[in-house]
Amino acid sequence: MKKKILFYTSGVGLGGVERIILEVLKGMDKNKFDIKLALQYENENLFEDEIPKEVNYKYMLPQKIIDKSLCFRKRKNNIFYKILYSFMLSYEKYIIKKNYFEFSKDREIVIDFKSGDFLKLINLENKINQKRICWLHGEITNLNKYEKRKNFLRENLKKCNKVICICNDIKNGVIKEILELEKKLDVIYNPFDIKKIKTKSNDYSEIKNEEKKILEDNYIIMVSRLELKMKDFNTLIKAFKIVNQKRKDIKLYLLGDGADRDKIEKMIKDEDLQEYIKLLGVKKNPYPWIKNSRLLVHSSRYEGLPTVLIEALILNKIVISSNCPTGPREILDNGKYGSLVEVGDYNSMAQEILELLQENSIKREKYLNNINESIERFDKKNIIKQIERVLEEI
Repeated sequence: MKKKILFYTSGVGLGGVERIILEVLKGMDKNKFDIKLALQYENENLFEDEIPKEVNYKYMLPQKIIDKSLCFRKRKNNIFYKILYSFMLSYEKYIIKKNYFEFSKDREIVIDFKSGDFLKLINLENKINQKRICWLHGEITNLNKYEKRKNFLRENLKKCNKVICICNDIKNGVIKEILELEKKLDVIYNPFDIKKIKTKSNDYSEIKNEEKKILEDNYIIMVSRLELKMKDFNTLIKAFKIVNQKRKDIKLYLLGDGADRDKIEKMIKDEDLQEYIKLLGVKKNPYPWIKNSRLLVHSSRYEGLPTVLIEALILNKIVISSNCPTGPREILDNGKYGSLVEVGDYNSMAQEILELLQENSIKREKYLNNINESIERFDKKNIIKQIERVLEEI
């Protein structure tokens, strides 16, 4: 008899969590598990075609309702549309709850795969035999509005049968904050299809002719959402300013998009670096861009287990990362597999970039020699077995 599982996440758009859920779904044994995927938002559907055909998926909030809410939101300076927008928010909650209850009613295990965002909904149905799991992708105190939601999150996590942390730093943070959860915690790294990533790094089918010329430049790269709360573009741009004073031959490419694109463009303009820093937008396949870079820089204030660092190591790239909570230190094993710089220290970041661009750098050679052993921990085959074991034993 197949075990009936439901994963709940926001969508299958851009982002590390979204990519990881697809790898989990693709890897799980469909002869053992009957899998459903509940997706919150229909507009987060960029990678919908990658959902395995055996997985029954459904959007909890249809696109037509999202569109109507956005329409009212844009006009909410008008009191009439403000009232309509408020009504639509309540209606959205009703629709999500209705769709979820219907979609999940036959499930033995339900999994909030988005760090507790959907625990309130999952815990509304008090089914005695239905097991609950929460997947934590970030350090608990950095979760959305943690201080305000602290007691709420604590109580809802305690209702879970299991809490999965994607690295040891996250687990230790949970124990520090909510000691009574310790026995429910497991650490399972995110799974990576190493062969697929290497194959896709040689796939230029989506790259336009003019972009192929850009790929031939000497460049370093950061792949990230363009937002400033979590990502530290200010430090990166200041560091690159120093690099640019000594290495005019090097460019910085930023792959991704987000709400703070305009602010980041202003930072670049304020430093007079428009000629050297290029915002290339979203790339569905970022791997050729990573592979052809001189090195990858990840500048961040906090993380979970940053996917792009592992992908860069898989592609044999030198990486430099902020030593932020959580993830980079664990991925890079305290500097064994790549360079760690303190958050906000743009001088150190600049010096690391300059040193690691040198072909005769001893540090560069050390990192390159250690890269292969660094990725074994994240091999999809081993990780999926760990996930299946938890689901079978719960």
